[in-house]
Amino acid sequence: MSFLILIDKSFSNIYSEEFDDIFNEKVNALKNILNCQVKELRDNDINIIENYLNNIYRESDGYDNIIYIPSNMPLFNIDETVKLTKIHEENIAYFSYGENYPLGVVPFIVRRDAFEKLFNIIKTKTIKPSENAISNIVFVDPNFFEIEIIISEYDMRYYRLSFIADCKRNAMLISKLINYKSYDDIVNSIKENPSIRRTLPSYIELDINNRQNAVNKYLFENEAFKNELSKEEKNITLEEFKSIYDKLVNFCGDFHLSIGSYYEPLLNGDIFEILDYAVKNKSVNIYLETNALALDEEKAKKLINLQIENDNLHVIIHLDTIDENVYSRIYESGDIKRTISNIDYYLLREPKNTYLQIVKQKDNFDYLSSYYKYFDKYKAEIIMQKFYTYRGMISDNRVGDMAPLINVGCWHLARDLFIDAYGDVYICKFDINKDKKISSVYDDSLENIWHLLEKYYIDNVFSKLDFCKNCDEWYLYNF
Repeated sequence: MSFLILIDKSFSNIYSEEFDDIFNEKVNALKNILNCQVKELRDNDINIIENYLNNIYRESDGYDNIIYIPSNMPLFNIDETVKLTKIHEENIAYFSYGENYPLGVVPFIVRRDAFEKLFNIIKTKTIKPSENAISNIVFVDPNFFEIEIIISEYDMRYYRLSFIADCKRNAMLISKLINYKSYDDIVNSIKENPSIRRTLPSYIELDINNRQNAVNKYLFENEAFKNELSKEEKNITLEEFKSIYDKLVNFCGDFHLSIGSYYEPLLNGDIFEILDYAVKNKSVNIYLETNALALDEEKAKKLINLQIENDNLHVIIHLDTIDENVYSRIYESGDIKRTISNIDYYLLREPKNTYLQIVKQKDNFDYLSSYYKYFDKYKAEIIMQKFYTYRGMISDNRVGDMAPLINVGCWHLARDLFIDAYGDVYICKFDINKDKKISSVYDDSLENIWHLLEKYYIDNVFSKLDFCKNCDEWYLYNF
């Protein structure tokens, strides 16, 4: 049973190219161990799935099996790959892959005879070309294929790591591990040294004002939050936003930006100029988070036009109930009739990349079915969130406890950055009392701010951070 190592150069980029020498050495070493041939695919069409598959199929003519390795996978492990080839060969598999490894450690192997089935599946399913496209096609209906698996001795899924060099964040992670020869050594370093797996923020929350028009009663119980609402109104100007945003882009590369955390962004008069500036950078996904109370017809039309023109603009509408009595139990202020009217007007126009978000809590738990039924007519995707107690700082309105048994550290401290309307950075979003101010984005570099936050993350991993002892948000993350 002959093997071909097929290197797909189509996914090469500025981040993967810095590892080219090491990657090529590993490919040659694998070639010698397996005594097989290596081919490079440089012009694969990664825009059309049929062309993508055809190019791989044509290039592998004369071989039984393809070890498919994209060139942005510099941490693929030779020993684990050799083990997989033996499993694949012994079981005459159609498709073989690694389970419980970080993405990018074990390439998949596909039998050339499987391509007829692959082509049949993409006739009815939309699959985007990617480093993992063939795997995605296989798992549309895995019963069509004889599949074999190599399972990692260590379950690394808890760490949610990707070793695909497709962004600045992953390239930083890979650079910390690239000199390890043994997979065991990589695993041990990740487990023992949490700073290795913390790279750059991937999810950033930015409040562009300090005003709320539908105040949550549970938050309003907190004196610090109540005091913030009584302060002089602060709106981030367009120029202030540009300054912060440009720093974030230069520091992070790609990331997800949520505009509106505690407060209502549509109350900022510059909101559409801010959104227009933000969406121009297509490496950033923008999420406008609003309660829709201020989403009148004029704003709805502007927002929809921006969404039509920009695939990277997403809208999340926060609404915890459609029942007027339940609304009065959850909100200190607001207007449910106007809110739902605004949402109806907006959703009737079928805006893309739009979601409704509901926080599951004791107050609305018995009314969830009516909520889903009401919005089903719009075919809108609904995000259900757990209730935040903000580290025990507000009354507990949670329904159940979903926390997993294994804790590898807080994902918010590992991946998130929270910036308030004054440009101040706090340890995390859940520092509602603003006890731990780290710095200001106006006075300090993001490199230094992120570095200052690292000690809190490490202390959290080793359960040494008292600030986090009453928090149950550690296992949740956005991106």
